[in-house]
Amino acid sequence: MSIEDEEKGVDVEGEIDESVAESAETESPEAVEIPEIDKVRAEAVENRDRYLRAVAELDNFRKRTVKMRAETRDDTLRDVLLQIGPMLDNFRRALGQETEDVASFRQGIEIIFKQFNDILSGYGLIEIQADGQPFDPNLHEALAQVPSAEHPPGTVMQEMEKGYMLNDRVVRPTRVVVSTAMEDEGNNDGDQQADDQQ
Repeated sequence: MSIEDEEKGVDVEGEIDESVAESAETESPEAVEIPEIDKVRAEAVENRDRYLRAVAELDNFRKRTVKMRAETRDDTLRDVLLQIGPMLDNFRRALGQETEDVASFRQGIEIIFKQFNDILSGYGLIEIQADGQPFDPNLHEALAQVPSAEHPPGTVMQEMEKGYMLNDRVVRPTRVVVSTAMEDEGNNDGDQQADDQQ
């Protein structure tokens, strides 16, 4: 303490101790906050790392999925081609035959056709039955409408091209001719007579 302070009766050391204590009290919350901030920063860094790993893992999963799909497609195609190979051999044999016997040639083609149908049905491909059925736009494609007294209106009269389904999904609709109601001949005569009178 200086001489002047002693003369004034001021306790400088006490004031210093109080100011140090006050500053320690004010620094104490900051000192507590610094470890919390460091902890939050560490969690943020950890969360960012987890996020980046998850993004990388998702990208790798997508690449694996694309690769697996391509491999599955190739395996399926290879399997189909292995099954079609013998059928092509049978076609070559049938075409190589020099025979006048149409019946035996037809029989050979029918056997090959059955073999081909068996392969396709083994993969779940089925023909859509249409003849005599009510027209269904989900299964059929109308190529023409023909008036008919034999069939009710909206009935498939004729299949022009077969349609196919694979696992309950239409691959190709059956192309058909659909019946319509017959026009009254009496009405046509009346219209024609009215035209003649004019």
